[in-house]
Amino acid sequence: MGGKGRGGRAKGGAKGKKRKAARKQWDDAYGEERATLGVSVNDIADAATAAPAGKRARTAERRESMMAQWKKRKQAQRNKHKTFASKAEEKKHLQRQQYEQQRRRAADAVYGKRPAAADREALPDAAREDADSDSEEEESDDDDDDDGSEEGDERRRRGKRRSVFDQFVQAFQPAAPASDAELEEEDDEEDAEYEEIEVDEDGNPVEDAEADDGEPMEDSDAADEDEQEQEEEEEEQEEEEEDAGADEDTEASADVDPYRRRFLLGEFSETDAKRFDSAPRKFVSLSREQEAALSPVLDEFNVSYKPGAHTNAALSWLPTELNIRSRLKDAWSAKGIVHLETWQRDAPLEHALFTQMSSYADILFAGQTYELTTPLRRLTAMHVVNHVLKARDTVTRNNERLRKRQHKSDGGGESATSAEDEDETEYRDQGFSRPTVLVLMPLRSSAYAFVQELLKLLPSTVSMFHNKDRFEDEYRGDDDADLEEEDDEEEDDAQHGDRGDGDDHGDSIEKTSTGKNRKQRRRRPTVDKEEMKEWQRVFSEGNNDDSFQIGISFTRRSIKFYSDYRQADIILASPLGLRQQLGDELVDVAEKQVITADFLSSIEVCVLDSASLLMMQNIEHVRLLLQAINVKPKEAPNADFSRLREWNLAFLGAYFRQTIVFAHGVEPALLNLVNKLCKNQSGVIKYVRNYDSNIDASAASITQVVPKVKQIFQRIDLGRTALSARDEVELRFEYFQKHIFEPLLDQPRRHVLIFIPSYFDYVRIRNLFHDTMNQKIIRAVQCCEYTESRQVTRARTTFFHGRCHVMLFTERFHFYHQYRIRGIHQLIWYGLPQMGEFYPELLNMFEDKADDDIQEQSQSSVALFTRLDMLRLQRVVGQKRAERMCQPTAKKSTFLFC
Repeated sequence: MGGKGRGGRAKGGAKGKKRKAARKQWDDAYGEERATLGVSVNDIADAATAAPAGKRARTAERRESMMAQWKKRKQAQRNKHKTFASKAEEKKHLQRQQYEQQRRRAADAVYGKRPAAADREALPDAAREDADSDSEEEESDDDDDDDGSEEGDERRRRGKRRSVFDQFVQAFQPAAPASDAELEEEDDEEDAEYEEIEVDEDGNPVEDAEADDGEPMEDSDAADEDEQEQEEEEEEQEEEEEDAGADEDTEASADVDPYRRRFLLGEFSETDAKRFDSAPRKFVSLSREQEAALSPVLDEFNVSYKPGAHTNAALSWLPTELNIRSRLKDAWSAKGIVHLETWQRDAPLEHALFTQMSSYADILFAGQTYELTTPLRRLTAMHVVNHVLKARDTVTRNNERLRKRQHKSDGGGESATSAEDEDETEYRDQGFSRPTVLVLMPLRSSAYAFVQELLKLLPSTVSMFHNKDRFEDEYRGDDDADLEEEDDEEEDDAQHGDRGDGDDHGDSIEKTSTGKNRKQRRRRPTVDKEEMKEWQRVFSEGNNDDSFQIGISFTRRSIKFYSDYRQADIILASPLGLRQQLGDELVDVAEKQVITADFLSSIEVCVLDSASLLMMQNIEHVRLLLQAINVKPKEAPNADFSRLREWNLAFLGAYFRQTIVFAHGVEPALLNLVNKLCKNQSGVIKYVRNYDSNIDASAASITQVVPKVKQIFQRIDLGRTALSARDEVELRFEYFQKHIFEPLLDQPRRHVLIFIPSYFDYVRIRNLFHDTMNQKIIRAVQCCEYTESRQVTRARTTFFHGRCHVMLFTERFHFYHQYRIRGIHQLIWYGLPQMGEFYPELLNMFEDKADDDIQEQSQSSVALFTRLDMLRLQRVVGQKRAERMCQPTAKKSTFLFC
């Protein structure tokens, strides 16, 4: 009683009142009480009499309870379903009659009979009308045939009689959709059922004249749509004009443009591929004409080439015309990036490299330096952006042609068929996926520098850059943060003087070698950048993370960073980042020759920037990625198979792919990648530095040694006619154990540094020194790329003070950290370094004998080598000396340099 009375408090307090206020009108009794509250019966009768019939009906419907309205709508839906079901049965019955009629008419057409009058009367009305119309059309066709006039031919083309197959298909086509009038009528009925009435604050209905708040918004939206449509029309008009000009230029230069001649008109079958693989190909020297064309370059580089599939065709060394997109050429000239008229005279090396890139031959440039890195990246960016714009323009132009052809075919006529036949081969311009360029780089700082060069080359029409801020944040190095964070352990050691080696120039550059995805920090340099070593300058440029990947897509007016790989034009990544993206499936690609990911299946240009640094990271990642490029994909969801090129369908993309490799020197592993995994039908061009020249950048590294140290080069394979890489590893270890390790056990010496290029050899030698019996005689410390900083500091201090005999030192440790090791008296090279500049760097670490009172004969350097080390030996002693020292019939095994 008192729980819900007026005088009593509602149960539940204030929440109960809220629930009561939110109560809905569900039952009829409550609705009638609410509707008649405060209104007399006479007033209701007068209002009902005065109101129109339609308004009274809507008023009565609004006064009904929500339950009653829901029941009425539910009943209307049931009636509608019943009506539809009955109509469906009638429709099925009519279709059966039409099927019988079509079957009978098909039989009559085959046997040349016409339906009898009785059969015509038995047909339904619609079928009878079709039969009559067919007979009339047949008679009219006969009349037109008899006339033989042009008007009759035109009428026959327009009103051609349907074939028996078309009539049969027509019988099973679904019913025609409802007309616009019927759809509008149904919409009106639904609107009447769910009529919404706007009310003001007092609950009174608002007239239509008052509800005009949305009109200005609609007008503004309409104006925006008109402006957008106008802009799109202008852009389409400009694109059509540019496409028309491009069509003329392309057709005029069809035999000149290497892109069109190679990717659009090129023919290369599986038979040609087998013949190309079976033919022996070796690097050959240049002819006199080619040497004359490259005379300014030959002073510094030795150039050779490997012929392609067409051995009789001369390589395109210096084409008479650079096939560059006109808008790019104008932009480069306006920005002063390249002056094409004087380019060959001002920069002959850059001009020669770009023209050879434009010929789509493979390029191995083994002469990269820190000073040449920026020009090489600019050349690569020029070639890449020119290639991408050519590919995009070709696809856009052919899309426009297809659109016009579709428009003509919709209009009918013979012109559409002829145009389709003429342009069928022209439209094969795509691969399995959109990405056509893959750029592999070692560090995020390298990728950032490459993108900056790429953006400088774009024409002025490209003004929008999506996700550029995110790219700047993730790839540009935070120098302030890098300089603030240093190794805590080294700071403590430096403060307490625990290092004891007086490392004035011990600036280290921390770099991951285990492939972890994190920013790498470097110590603040104490010298100017120009005085730093080459690799110190490389790692001081910014973000040294070696795990990244990004897709870049191009349009006429914008560039989008972080595009999905399948929608990107360029994939910029590190080998580690792309290996993590693809997973362990790369390991099985060589056997299965199929891969799940399709974004590497249509790569046309592959660039390996700073391949020497990539080899220091992990050459296995590079090898697996090159194996996965142009492999048949399991799925191609975005491929338009009507536009696929013939050589893509035959999975011969590897023979059309151009591979560009920049390295600091030639390595056997790098040559193996180029020879085994690069199958370019246009051949390979190789640049190698002439280490006998007088140019400082090309001089042998032994000339940079400052201390007067006795330098001995010991050949260990003398007398062996055949030597494989596997035999060379065992031969080197046996010689080291017999002639170096055992004398150290007999007469232990201190301050001996053993330099080991390979980590696998390092593990083998470390186990040899850590043998239980050997540890009692000789003590060794080690510094490798996986050694913790605390242990490195302790090892350097121990070695400097002579509390150990030997330090094992790997090349990758020196590459990433660049420490100065003090206290070296004897340096033993287990193998020559991959980086030629490391040889003088380590020898220059020898102490001055006047300061430390060290006898001259105690300072020495012994380097072990075989004839398989000839490429590395050239960078140290020069080309002619290396050839003389590695002769198979040489009788001398020891070579001394002072």
